[in-house]
Amino acid sequence: MLAPSRKRPLPLLVVLTLVLVLFVYHRGHADRLYLQWSSSLELLPEKAPANRTLGFGAVVVVSSETSSRRHSLTQAANITDIELTIPAQPEWTQGDVEKLRNTQDDHVQRGSMLAWLGHHNALKWFLDSGLETALILEDDVDWDIRLRSVQVPLAASAARSLLPPSKKFSPWTKTDLSHAQYWGDPKSWDLLYLGHCGDYFNEVNYDGLVKTDRPFNLTDLPHAIYYDPSLPAKTDLHPFTQDLFNSLHLPDHRRAFHRSKFPLCSFGYAITRPAAERLLTDLAPAQFRPKGPRAFDVALLHACSKGSQTPSPTPPNNPKPHPNPKLRNKYASPGLRCWTLNSELFHHMPGDSLIAQMGSALGEDIGIPPVDLAGQTQVILRNETVNIDCGFWNGAFAFDDNDTTRLKFLQEEVGRKGRCLKEGRESASTSNPMGTSMRT
Repeated sequence: MLAPSRKRPLPLLVVLTLVLVLFVYHRGHADRLYLQWSSSLELLPEKAPANRTLGFGAVVVVSSETSSRRHSLTQAANITDIELTIPAQPEWTQGDVEKLRNTQDDHVQRGSMLAWLGHHNALKWFLDSGLETALILEDDVDWDIRLRSVQVPLAASAARSLLPPSKKFSPWTKTDLSHAQYWGDPKSWDLLYLGHCGDYFNEVNYDGLVKTDRPFNLTDLPHAIYYDPSLPAKTDLHPFTQDLFNSLHLPDHRRAFHRSKFPLCSFGYAITRPAAERLLTDLAPAQFRPKGPRAFDVALLHACSKGSQTPSPTPPNNPKPHPNPKLRNKYASPGLRCWTLNSELFHHMPGDSLIAQMGSALGEDIGIPPVDLAGQTQVILRNETVNIDCGFWNGAFAFDDNDTTRLKFLQEEVGRKGRCLKEGRESASTSNPMGTSMRT
């Protein structure tokens, strides 16, 4: 008698094989699938408000203990619910200044040298903190009341579209959304210019933008253009910004996030740990070099120029790597891979900068820079800081430090709802156009 035959578990083997194939395929293509998924999320019209540090590890302010600008800065931060970190600065001595000067005989304003030391102090604090990224602000900046609710979410979305967050797939790892890379993968960039005098693609002088043989355009640069309803119309932008945006054929209320070309000033820049290390050690060290830059913002400009040929994100076959092969695993570029947000989110308040104030006190001849001079008439007519629609400079949102009732009102109506409660300004159009709540 024949033994009863047993059916081979062929269907089960087929199912297991398919599961294994799908698992291997999914692991091998996880990053591609993640990029497709994350890109689709960026297309959603509503963006969640940024956190209290605007998506960075910290918002770090360069400010001395005696700065007259600190009070208005902290009031603006209280209204918009932004957490500032202000590292204590040493009392800089003449020895500190002479060490920075490094026996170079050329004339450098003392205020400029103290600003250089102040930025170094902030960068050192950042590295000591262990944080991955930081936004460095000078203490004389102004920003719009919708910075956290509208502007930063839109700008960060543009950054993520070009610098996608990394996502290593593992079925056993739980994704922690609170640690998402809000401004994209920090290994893909070094410095983000979010506050500046302007990135006009070339030098500027008292006559305006210095034109080149080839018209300014964005086609040769990685870039993203997006609609920001909180950006003033072009006719209300700085004259140099108007000129540039007309050359780039940007419509009203459009910003561009692009690789940096010729960024000026250092009002507000985001930075990664490797970039901060480079600035402190070899790109902008605390000792002037012969024929080197004499202002910290110029040192940043030079660092970005050195890194302009290194792709960002940087592929494994990097065409422009760090010159030292031993450092290429740590530093991607001969300089810094820089990006600019045009127009800026932060601009220095009208009036003399702290550098100019220090210079005047010492009897130094301080002139008005071309960008500031060209923007003076517009500041008077609009009663607002350059390129900012509804800011804090004119004092309309000031409050007594003990007046918690007014502060709570301003936090709710101005900071969260985005209402520009200034004479002749309040209207439905000034409310938060994104329709998002700041209660996070």
